[in-house]
Amino acid sequence: MTVDDDDPVRIWRPYLQKLPAHHDASLINLVNLESQLLKLDSRVLTSSNEVRVQVTDVYDEHRATKLHTNLNSLQHFLTTEPAIPNGLNIRVVSIYSLDSIFPLKIPPPLMSLLLERYAVHPSFIQVLLSFGRNVHISEAGNSLLYVDERDNEAYVSYQLNYVEESRRKLIPWSWRHTGVYHHRRQPREGQRGYDFFILLHPNETSALDRRILDGLGIAEEPRTQPGLSQDKARYHSNLVHSLVLSSFICNWRWYLRYLGDQFEEYNNRALVDLPDESTPRESYDTVSDLRNLNDYALRAHICCRGNLDLISALKPAIASSSGKTASDSTGQALRGCETLILALQGYIKSCEELVPRMRNAIDLAGYTLSLHNQLETARVDLELRDLTSHLKRLQEDNLDDSAAVKVITFVSAIYLPGSFIVSLYGMNFFVFDEDLRQIVIAKDFWVFLATWLPLTLVTGLIYVLIVWFDAWWKRKPFRFFQRPGKDDVSEPEAQIGNEFAKG
Repeated sequence: MTVDDDDPVRIWRPYLQKLPAHHDASLINLVNLESQLLKLDSRVLTSSNEVRVQVTDVYDEHRATKLHTNLNSLQHFLTTEPAIPNGLNIRVVSIYSLDSIFPLKIPPPLMSLLLERYAVHPSFIQVLLSFGRNVHISEAGNSLLYVDERDNEAYVSYQLNYVEESRRKLIPWSWRHTGVYHHRRQPREGQRGYDFFILLHPNETSALDRRILDGLGIAEEPRTQPGLSQDKARYHSNLVHSLVLSSFICNWRWYLRYLGDQFEEYNNRALVDLPDESTPRESYDTVSDLRNLNDYALRAHICCRGNLDLISALKPAIASSSGKTASDSTGQALRGCETLILALQGYIKSCEELVPRMRNAIDLAGYTLSLHNQLETARVDLELRDLTSHLKRLQEDNLDDSAAVKVITFVSAIYLPGSFIVSLYGMNFFVFDEDLRQIVIAKDFWVFLATWLPLTLVTGLIYVLIVWFDAWWKRKPFRFFQRPGKDDVSEPEAQIGNEFAKG
């Protein structure tokens, strides 16, 4: 296998084939494990030639650290140098990422070689798979803790979820997670013991990395320094776990204070905002911001509970692997773990106090938003009432005009035939007698009447028939010269009137 190899099967198969020789085969689902490793993509491990891996060693005679920043250097270290040199007490392999959402700076072939060379327990793969993305909400309370103890071997792997202050202006806190793998071999006849660590860091300037170098008495520059006694070196291996936990758990205090400050600001706004003075958009923004804060507080609560469970389970596990009991005050596996447990219990209580208050503020802001909606609905209803009233008056005016037009039409129907007949006969039925100085009706005037009256009746009858046919065609009751009543209002207009009457 080479660094340039891009076949996932060839990359991970050597590590998988050697697992049963080092670990209990009945506890390893190789098929599932291989499927998970084959799904590893550039999200978890870098697909480029970027490398940033630091190896820190504590020997009997000296201590040293070296940062590998290129492929050849790291590959030479993993292939030529012995996995556990003579006199080695502690080895810490730190793998860095640019940020939580970026892949670890080690390519898959070299990661596989590292896991194979040190026979890393397969439980660590679950921790590895969680990198390359932010802390998933479904895994916020899961530390992925695994402990496997044997006669002289102990394997511990876990993930610590926490928050860390960032330089962003909008949200000055970022969610982080650090992965830890620890293999401890107890000394026995003919063999000496050692501790091997793999630390997965979410950024290149991890506070944990600096604290480990300081705790082990190693400067950041490669150099050798006086060694430690065997007992002291063993104590420093337990110190690594304490440093991992204490480096980040205290951040919860300041994060919760940040949430509290943000909550007070939004809560005061929700208390003083009046529905008739603020806009619906402002009320909606307040509800949205409070819900986001509530989600952050819930997530912090889950993470703090997960951290508490991790410390509670990790303390006796590390103590047991050290050959001590958890109640042994002279050799506690995790220094200051009781202080961390008390602190986490306080953080959990703070979350339990903060979350209900946030929900009350959300309800209050939600009521304000509901009042906005009610006021807006009432305003629209009032405008619709005015519009409906105006339309009703307009309809009444139209009905009156329609009735007047009908009367005029009917009267015209009476006079129009006469006018027609007069024009037809040229007014010859009336003669002006000059001797009598008066108008004299002609003897043939009955012809005019005999023509005008039947024609007027026929015209009126035709008009009535047209009105009746129009009512029949439109399926309306036939009314002649009658004002429409309430039953004649159209169905949509009747529905609108009923709704406003109920309102």
